[in-house]
Amino acid sequence: MNITPPQSPLENDAEKPNPRTEAALQRLHKAMRDIEAEIENNQGVYPFNFGRVTQSELCRRADVKKATLQNAVHKDTTRVAIMAWLDQLNEKLAQTRDGTRERVTAVADNLAAEVGRLTLAYQEAQEQLALAEERISQLREENALLRLNLKA
Repeated sequence: MNITPPQSPLENDAEKPNPRTEAALQRLHKAMRDIEAEIENNQGVYPFNFGRVTQSELCRRADVKKATLQNAVHKDTTRVAIMAWLDQLNEKLAQTRDGTRERVTAVADNLAAEVGRLTLAYQEAQEQLALAEERISQLREENALLRLNLKA
């Protein structure tokens, strides 16, 4: 059974998107991916705009005027998709400066604890290295003595 997928409205010659529209959509999608990556890289905190991701912030990052999303081409499609994306994203983010500050403080505290743990582990590794180097030195001396005894 051969089922052909329905033709999208964009496949009609009369309704092909304007190159500027396509470019704006690509910039918006890239900005969305970049924002998600920055949040991931910063332990769940958006590092700009006091931790808030808004439609204006997305447009700023994409270099798209916010008014563009109000025109007929985008109002019922792109803007709706962006608003849904923002709703989903903002469920995970703190929405106030105080909330963001608390989240950043918690992340900083966790990182400070991790630095302390790593410092202790480093010191322990340094001590083990010093002991191993001392043992190597002893074995080299012992080896040299054994070689001298073997020659004699």
